[in-house]
Formats: sequence, structure tokens, C-alpha cells
Amino acid sequence: LLRLTDDTGLIQHAKYIIPERRHGYCTDDNARALIFITKYYKQNPTPEILRLFEIYLSFLYHSIKPDKTVHNFMNYDRSWQPDEPLCDALGRVIWALGTVIANCPNEDYVPIIKEFFHDTASHIQSISPRAKSYAILGLAEYMKKFTDDAHSKHLLKTAADVLWTIYNKTSSKDWQWFENSITYANAIMPAAIFDAGRILNEKKYLHIAKESCDFMLRHTFNGSYFSFIGSNGWHTKGQSRAKFDQQPIEAAYTVIMLAKAYETTKDEKYIDLQKKAFEWFLGRNDLNISLYDSKTKGCCDGLCEHGLNINQGAESLISFLLARLFMNETAAKSLNNQLSPPAQIER
Repeated sequence: LLRLTDDTGLIQHAKYIIPERRHGYCTDDNARALIFITKYYKQNPTPEILRLFEIYLSFLYHSIKPDKTVHNFMNYDRSWQPDEPLCDALGRVIWALGTVIANCPNEDYVPIIKEFFHDTASHIQSISPRAKSYAILGLAEYMKKFTDDAHSKHLLKTAADVLWTIYNKTSSKDWQWFENSITYANAIMPAAIFDAGRILNEKKYLHIAKESCDFMLRHTFNGSYFSFIGSNGWHTKGQSRAKFDQQPIEAAYTVIMLAKAYETTKDEKYIDLQKKAFEWFLGRNDLNISLYDSKTKGCCDGLCEHGLNINQGAESLISFLLARLFMNETAAKSLNNQLSPPAQIER
């Protein structure tokens, strides 16, 4: 993480482990890095970790446009790329800011970050369903500190209602999913709906969270190990799935989905599945190859048909670190029995 981070932020890509400066930075990666480092600081409150927190937070602050949406891609000369394609960066920024508010290293930050949070959250209604999922996770974090915030609760319900509506329009007996294709960062949508259902105590959200989570597991877990949907073709309804290239973000978000599933239901099977999802990084996968590199402390960018993509960029590294962190959190909750009673799942 230190190798890929400079005074501006987290560099997006690497050639093997050499940071590729010509590709610059992106808000997506710096938001995910801020989520990780904020939670990690609670376990390791060192000046070095705090410095990374300040770098990633500063990057996100700089990404906010006058209209309170965000830039995503920054060139190495610190200029923002014009005419960016639509992306989910705003949702990830909301997730990151909510996480900072819930776990802030310095409470003096909170009033300022709360302002950033509400500015960006004002756009939740207009962002994509997947971006809404990230935003829901951010709202859930925010409401750990501000439990009675009626406006945030309204935003949470509004975003969850959109996911519930599109799920009911698209899903069928043999396709219990939010879209007609399983593509990128899939498990984040069931993860978000678990949070929404638990916080709002809404059975209809909990029902589709459980249903879509189990559907995703059926399509990625073969009974022994996880084989995630490949990016070389994805998986369209009614067609065969792509086996490769499998990406670390799918393993990470599956770990997060299973953390939310266990937190909501207390079903121990999700802990066992979560461990298996994490073990994908360590070689329990289709090729029996570890994507985590113990020598460089990085994570390879993908599991390809003929081996590894040996480049170790930011998304892959943060995916590994987030997965490890969420697995630790789930283990601690299980051990200490800190969870609330399981929500009732409507069947």
C-alpha cells in the first residue's frame, strides 16, 4: 500500500509491482483505500497509518465537483480527465465518508466530513443501482453514529426501494438477481440490501437479500471452492458463464456480502463460506494458484485461463485487504456474540 501511494493518492495501476504513473489515480481506488485504512487505524493507530488516512481523505475531498458529484480519473499531473464515462465513484465516496464518520480517528473531523457526506448523498436518487448499493453501505455506517437521522433513513429507504423494484422486475424462479447479467462487483448488491433490511427492519428487503445472496453463491461456489464469474464475457441470463478472467474484487465483495448475511441472520454457514471466499486469494480456486504474493505483499490483478495476471495494482490490493479486514470483523462478532438477534426472513 505504501509502495502504490504518493503524496497525491493511491496510484491506480502497476506493471508487476512498479507503479504505473502514466495511468494516474482514480477516486474509486482512493475511496476503497480510505474505507480500509479508516477501519485498520482502529487496530493500528500509528502515525504512518494516519498519514495514509489523510492522503486518501484529501484525495476524496479534492474529487468533489461544485455540483457535489465527483471526478473519478486523475492524470499523474493532478489534472482531472474531462468527459469521463458514467461510473459508480460517487456511491463509493459516500460509502467511504460514512465509514470515516463511524470510525473517525479524530472526532474533530466529523462535522466537516458530515458536510461532505450530505453534499454527495444528495445525489443518491440519480446514481446507478450498483452505486446506490455502495451508498447504502455508507448510510449504514453513518447511522451507526447518527442513529436517529431521519433524512439519512429516508435516503436509505429510497435507495433500497429502487433495488427492490428492479429485483422484482428482473428476477424469476430460475434467475434471482437484480439484472439480466451477472457482471462486475456483483455481491455488493445483496450486501447492501442486508444492511437496509436490518436497519429499517423491513422484511421485503431481507427476503430479496437472502434470495439474491443464495443465488450468487449457487453461481460462484461449487461446493468445494469459489469460481467467480469471469470478466471475459460475464454471465448473461440463459447463456453459459465466463470462467475467466476472475478478478479479486469479486472475492472481496463476496466476503463482505457474507459478513452482512451473518450479521443479519447469525447463520454460521455464512462464516464457513466467507472463509472459503477469502481462501480464493490464497490458492483455493480453479488453478490452485495464490493471487496474494507473500514476497511483495501485493495481490495479482486476475486469475486467467493460463495463469495469473502478475500485475499488482490498487484495486486488487485493496480487495485483498478489505476481504481480510471484513473476515476479521466477522470472526470477532461471532466470538464475542455481539450481534443483535437475527432478523426474520420472509419466505
